Amino acid sequence: MTNRWYRTNAVLLIGFCALATLFSLDRYPADQLSSLSELQRYLTVKSSSRKLDSEAIYPWAENNLQPITLTPEPDIEVPLFWHIPKSGGTTVKKIYECLDLTLANRAGALARFGHDQDEEIIKFRPWRSKGPAYVNVDTTSNGGILRAERLGLVPSGLADIIFTVYPDFAIEHLYDETHKGRALGLFRHPVDRLVSKFYYLQVADWEQSYSPKWKRMDVVHWAKKVNIDNNHMVKKLTGKQAVSEKDLKIAMRTIKRRFIVGRMDQMEESIRRFNTVMGIDESENKSKKCMDQFFGHGVEKKNSNSHPKVEEGSPAWIELANTNALDIRLYDYILQLFDEQKEIIESYTIKSTVAQEE
Repeated sequence: MTNRWYRTNAVLLIGFCALATLFSLDRYPADQLSSLSELQRYLTVKSSSRKLDSEAIYPWAENNLQPITLTPEPDIEVPLFWHIPKSGGTTVKKIYECLDLTLANRAGALARFGHDQDEEIIKFRPWRSKGPAYVNVDTTSNGGILRAERLGLVPSGLADIIFTVYPDFAIEHLYDETHKGRALGLFRHPVDRLVSKFYYLQVADWEQSYSPKWKRMDVVHWAKKVNIDNNHMVKKLTGKQAVSEKDLKIAMRTIKRRFIVGRMDQMEESIRRFNTVMGIDESENKSKKCMDQFFGHGVEKKNSNSHPKVEEGSPAWIELANTNALDIRLYDYILQLFDEQKEIIESYTIKSTVAQEE
């Protein structure tokens, strides 16, 4: 055998060892790479992802969402609301149903309403004339999002607001550089969210994830042995199950530059900010009536599923805090952004008023 043969094979061996290390670090199933072309595509994707420098945000947000520094144009922009479970998203949906907006969520594509197989995008009232209006797509599942993309949900302009639990996938597939959107989110402390979920799913027999056996569990046991819903927010933004410090930093920058943030514990102020972004005139009678219905004097403020509170510093709280450290840091950062965005959102109103006068 020649020296050239040895050198060639040595280079190949080193290359495959490097790739094996790469797959190990990224937890990529190397046995799924059945061809050289697949390997080349994988390396191209990984190389692209590694270009995320210290100032980068996720490409789906960079390319398909408007920066929060730009004044909204409600007539041509379709907002997307990131619904984080047990964080007030259902209340937000009810408020915009009350305001008679057309929603894209899940209801419009339920089979019982007869529009789940439509090949044309439409809006209709599933519960007849007195009920809210929906578009005939499901934006709460990946398959539904792809169908909504195929039917042209955002270009159609039929939806006034889109609700989803998959912000990365929905924004990547429903919007593009010629149809950029606005992202909204309502946030809750991660430990409080998980405690609420623990008690809620014990009794919510209408939910697919209904878990009556949790009634027999202590919350500490559940937190240590059962709960796997950890660092939910960072995972949803990254689209990955294993997340790191780097993912947290990119998530922070993405939220800062592309999301209007709300707080569940400041719901009324948060809704007012969302309304400003969406161009909703709260001085109109219908808007006043709906805001009074949810936030007016004498409206009882209570948890729809009251449950015992897990105190900060208790064993259950500490366990959930430890397993959700990235989400807690993201939430603390969102609290800071909520204060900072007040001035930005007020500037939208000023700029809009000036534009109208001109």
